Amino acid sequence: MTEWIVTHVRTALPIASGDVARAAVSVAARSARGMAVLRDHLKQHPDALTSGHPDVAPVVCRFIRALADAGTGAVLPECSRCHRLARRLPKPVDGGRICPSCVDIENAEPCSRCGRLRPVVTRDSDGPVCQTCRARDHATHRACGTCGQVERIVARSADGAGMCRRCYQARRVPERCCRCGEDRVPATRTSDGPVCERCYRTPDQRCDGCGRIRPLKTRRTDVLPALCSGCYRGRSATCTTCGRVRPTKRCSARQGEATCASCWPRSRRVCARCQRVKAILTRWPIGDVCAACYAWVRKHPATCTGCGAIRPLIGTDSADTPICGPCAGQSDRDYTCPRCGESGFAQTIGRCLRCEVGDRIHELLADADGVLRLDLQPFVTALATVDSPNAVLQWLRPGQPAAHLLEWIHAIDVPVTHDLLDCLPPGLAVHRLRQTLVHTGVLPERDEYLERLVPWLDNLLADQPATRAHLLRTYATWTVLRRARYRARSKQFTPGANNWARSRLRAALRLLCWIDEQGLELGSIRQDHIDQWLLTGRPESTYPAREFLHWARQRRLAGAVAIPKKRSRTTLAPITDDERWQQLRRCLHDNTLPTPVRAAGALVLLYGLPVSRVALLRCDDIHIDTDQCAWVHYGRHRLRLPPAVAAVVLAQRDQATTVSPVGRSHPGGVAWLFPGGFPGRPARDALYRGLRLHLHVHLRRARSAALAGLAAELPAAVLAQLLDININTALTWTRHTQADWTAYLAARRNTTDTKPCLTNKVGLIRGPAE
Repeated sequence: MTEWIVTHVRTALPIASGDVARAAVSVAARSARGMAVLRDHLKQHPDALTSGHPDVAPVVCRFIRALADAGTGAVLPECSRCHRLARRLPKPVDGGRICPSCVDIENAEPCSRCGRLRPVVTRDSDGPVCQTCRARDHATHRACGTCGQVERIVARSADGAGMCRRCYQARRVPERCCRCGEDRVPATRTSDGPVCERCYRTPDQRCDGCGRIRPLKTRRTDVLPALCSGCYRGRSATCTTCGRVRPTKRCSARQGEATCASCWPRSRRVCARCQRVKAILTRWPIGDVCAACYAWVRKHPATCTGCGAIRPLIGTDSADTPICGPCAGQSDRDYTCPRCGESGFAQTIGRCLRCEVGDRIHELLADADGVLRLDLQPFVTALATVDSPNAVLQWLRPGQPAAHLLEWIHAIDVPVTHDLLDCLPPGLAVHRLRQTLVHTGVLPERDEYLERLVPWLDNLLADQPATRAHLLRTYATWTVLRRARYRARSKQFTPGANNWARSRLRAALRLLCWIDEQGLELGSIRQDHIDQWLLTGRPESTYPAREFLHWARQRRLAGAVAIPKKRSRTTLAPITDDERWQQLRRCLHDNTLPTPVRAAGALVLLYGLPVSRVALLRCDDIHIDTDQCAWVHYGRHRLRLPPAVAAVVLAQRDQATTVSPVGRSHPGGVAWLFPGGFPGRPARDALYRGLRLHLHVHLRRARSAALAGLAAELPAAVLAQLLDININTALTWTRHTQADWTAYLAARRNTTDTKPCLTNKVGLIRGPAE
């Protein structure tokens, strides 16, 4: 009988030897009856050793387990309930047998304490008690004989003293790890030798959810996908608390007691670090720690005063000085990455965040041999060496637009250029990636807002008739784009200038479309047609076509028609002087406001500078002369900053930091006074939002009040040079205020060696009058 079983094993599993088969038979079948059951099952099911079918007798399950442990390729049977491969299937049910976990679920009873349907661990006077309630019951906890803390006792020493779980793990005999070479408690054993818990990691496989090569949380079956820890959310069922269909947590949906993660009760205790009552994530030598404090300490390692190593400080010494885990008596909590040797936060076992960033970049950009393209090497190096790798991981995580863009760049396998990125639909993700490539030196610098006009125009005219597209493209090329390029030679081409050009082209396109809808031609339209068209939309969308009609008349493409210059229907009155000075005092003395808001607000409220130009100031535009006076270069001149304003502006210059991790770790050639979210670019929209949010004033009205105040004290010629504005604008403000220059001329006549200064209501010294 034994030889027949051995022959069958060698036929079904060619790599299995006769000695291995005989040893498996002796382990599994301990009697003649058991051997007969094994033989009969193999005769009825010849593929039992490789099919994984759950309908097997215990002797067959032991036999297959012995063969699998010997490395013969035998497939363990799966549980007929959870469909997981199991080493034991103790209970028969309809359709096969079930694993011990499903047996516990099968025999579950309502817990007398929490009321949930749970496997019974013990019983008291009130009834059955589940494992969770028993572990939480402090009445069952005893003092650990090793550390003295009152914990749950999981084992006892030779002298009968109880041990908590942490002390029990610490007393396990360490062995030399075959990978790191250190003496540690083995987590598993391989063919090369024991592997410690820090070095061990489950084999990486492709996740069916995100497609990344990562350690799997669930195994792949005929009905269930293989998912990593990031994609696995548990079994979805109707939550018995909130009634929503959501992934369940720590319970069985089959038993009708499904509870989602939001409704799951959590124990709340005082965090030893922040001293707030919160849900506790873990216990360190300093005590219970919440999730927020745990993440912060892991992400901010510091120098330990005990050993001098840079590690997360999770304990304290006798003098209450923070120390690392090994110095606090927990050698297994040094939180050191086994790959790079650095300490910090880790999302997965075996890799820190920085190593995870490197793996993610190689996954997106490396070829089949793991080689990165040379033209993208500066970009890869910058991402791998940022000070906040978690931000890069969030930017490149699966499903994000940046990840799709890098996958597309890798798939087409052509050099990255601006023209290549212009082929993509414009969006925030494309603009951020382009600026990052420019900042890291992969792409050359260009006037971004100016160069965006041509791809935008091509996209605008893509679905237009050929005649209309040709006419509008000619107008754009020789008028709008020509004027935009001429402006970019002398000053920064701002987003406002980009919006100005687009509004002209959109209005011209709307006019041409309306003319075709009316069955007219551009050369035959009359003034009454234009007047009728002006009433079809808002003035903001119709009046910008005025320049297009003027261009068409000059080239005899249209008759004597014109659009009048748009007059503002309402005039925004400046804010009052009291409100202006009140907001200026807040900018100078309110330390609760963000420093960028205080500095930019002071320049806007004091000198009436536009926010778009304040955002373009650089750190080297602020300097201090030999008399310790602060000056700011603005346009072709410079403004003297009063002491209180200078203190705020200098504080912003000293602490100007971008939120971009690439911009912080790899600063470019330009140091902006108000750095933005894109690396190497100044803030604009964020500065607008901050001023509106914190100052609660209309910026245009506040700037008008500042210009009106200056125009009342300075001649138009001086005002135009001082604030770098057009002389006609300065004259308009002068006529608006009806200023008298007697005081100014007297100040100029009495001042010979020093430049005149004017005092304001807050006791500040205004800038020089020239």
